[in-house]
Amino acid sequence: MRTLVHIATAILFQAAAAHGQLTRAIDVRTLPLDRATAGERVELRGVIGFIEAPGTVFVQDDTGGTFFRTKSPLGDLKIGDVVAIKGVTFQGLYLIGIDASEFRVIGSEAPPLPKVATYEDLASGRFHYQRVTVDGIGRGLTVLDENRSLLRLALGGRVIEVRVDAPPANMNLVDSRLRATALAAGGINDRRQLVFPYLRVSAWQDVAVTEPAPQVESLPLMTATRLLRFGAPDEAQHRVRVRGVVLASFADGRVFLRGEASDEEPRQNEQAVTAQALAIQLASPMTVTRSAIVDAAGFPRMGGFSAGLADAVILPGAADTAFSATDAPVEVTAKVLLSGSHDADLITLSAQLVDVFRSAAGTELRLQAEGTPLTAHLPVAGAASLMAGSRVRVTGICQIEATSDKGFRSHPDRVRLLLRDTADLVVLQAPAWWTARRLGGAVGVLGALTLLGLLWIAALRRQVASQALALRDRISSEAALEERQRIAREFHDTLEQELAGLSLRLDAAVTRPLEEKARGLLDASRHLVARIQSEARNLVADLRDDTSAAADLVTALEVLAAHRAPGAPALVIDAAAPLPPLRSHIIHHLRMIAQESVTNAMKHAAASKVTITLAAEADCLTMSIADDGRGFDPASIAQGQPGHFGCMGIRERCRKIGAAVRWDASATGGAVVTVDLPLREAAQ
Repeated sequence: MRTLVHIATAILFQAAAAHGQLTRAIDVRTLPLDRATAGERVELRGVIGFIEAPGTVFVQDDTGGTFFRTKSPLGDLKIGDVVAIKGVTFQGLYLIGIDASEFRVIGSEAPPLPKVATYEDLASGRFHYQRVTVDGIGRGLTVLDENRSLLRLALGGRVIEVRVDAPPANMNLVDSRLRATALAAGGINDRRQLVFPYLRVSAWQDVAVTEPAPQVESLPLMTATRLLRFGAPDEAQHRVRVRGVVLASFADGRVFLRGEASDEEPRQNEQAVTAQALAIQLASPMTVTRSAIVDAAGFPRMGGFSAGLADAVILPGAADTAFSATDAPVEVTAKVLLSGSHDADLITLSAQLVDVFRSAAGTELRLQAEGTPLTAHLPVAGAASLMAGSRVRVTGICQIEATSDKGFRSHPDRVRLLLRDTADLVVLQAPAWWTARRLGGAVGVLGALTLLGLLWIAALRRQVASQALALRDRISSEAALEERQRIAREFHDTLEQELAGLSLRLDAAVTRPLEEKARGLLDASRHLVARIQSEARNLVADLRDDTSAAADLVTALEVLAAHRAPGAPALVIDAAAPLPPLRSHIIHHLRMIAQESVTNAMKHAAASKVTITLAAEADCLTMSIADDGRGFDPASIAQGQPGHFGCMGIRERCRKIGAAVRWDASATGGAVVTVDLPLREAAQ
């Protein structure tokens, strides 16, 4: 009956293939990604090789393996059932899978025949999601939880995880030769790449012991130098036993032993090794007493420079054995350290502490020994208070971190020391107080003080210059005022008195009988003398005025308007905007220029009104004096007139204060005197 069912199923799948559907596992595995994501129709028959609850089933046929997922209950589905599957393809994490719309059990037979695989086959993904069989040596067994176990299996020089969906088996698997039949699987990244392979086993019945492990106690003792040598027994696969004194033990399961001296003669160009050190990684971390003599059994492996043991266990019973090796540290130099002869050994040396800082795992030290840089690690944070530059003695386990090849030999390039506790770090000499950091700080403070001193000197210089300028202006103003007062006295005592006497004589002459023509001449002379007296008095009054008392130019011009002579034209001052402050001597010269211009307008132009306009721009002050008189001859201004010095005096005053002056004819017929004063020359 079952044969008839198989024949009928085969006929149906052949018909499905004729209609363009995928009917073989190999067709699904090799389907291009674009077609797989489009959802190709699948109808195939396969044998269940593994079940991943709640809804993933791995199946195989004669061409290969694939898997399908379903939301339907799996029921009593089991390994070995023959199922017919209908569905469409979808993109899986690594391979193309089947999104099953329907599946049914059509029979039962033996599980799919496994493929014999190596580690390289599994890492390449060649047999991914198919049943495989592998042979190797058990390296360790770990309990994940009450229903799952993890078996580590050595396949040649590589170790692979075998994940078993069952509690640990009651049998000795470590160091036994095992054969495991399992599903090939692995960890997948987000780029659909196989990161690392592992095996899935549903029950311990798929793991068979083909060669029991030898008794650990019966293993012969081996020295460190014999590990992984050419011509040694099959130690790369099975465990070996070593004996030594414990040099160091760390919380992560690392233990370092020192064995007895080798009885082998050194080869040519080799140095005799007096003691043998060995790095051991325990399968389960435990505390091992320092200085104790122990036996350890583990699997040989090559470290960074020399061989050690992995997945090891500590065996009891060696403490009472006669043993010649000690746990005393070996005094070495940096040159000897870089020879590699003390890899994994306990050494001690003196060095200069370059830097120290904390890390997540403890304290990191940067050292310098005989010009050779070294690093050291202390698994506690007790050395972070050390100061760089100290001379220290360090005792710790030597670890070769990097090597390079020269010819056919490997030479150490970088060494790291593993300190056991704070007692392994001794300060021999504290650093000098003047460290580079402190010296830099002192230089920085000195530089800051120097800068502040320079700024203070610059400020003092500016203050002294300002005070000197103010003192010079005051002395100049006082000297000018004193000179003006002296000239005023001289004018009053000489010229004005002489004019008064002349006026009296003219008055006396007018009282006598004279011809009409002579009387007219005397009257004109009397008026001229009177006007000269008036101008002389005004001049004396101007000379006695304290020009420094004027607050600004506008005030000085208002004083000029208030003291104008009788008969002088009306004087109007127009200051459109606030003017910048000016030096006192500049205000005096501008005032005298305005006064001379008003006098010229009255004498020569018969003006009735004079307007003084003041305007200040960004860099120039302009003063214009405009009258409504009868104008002037431009040639007389340019060439001057004999006996007239007013315009010449205006030019001289302008040159003295750095200003420019020009005379222009007004559109109304009068004259305009314009003075342009650069403010950079006039500002206080």
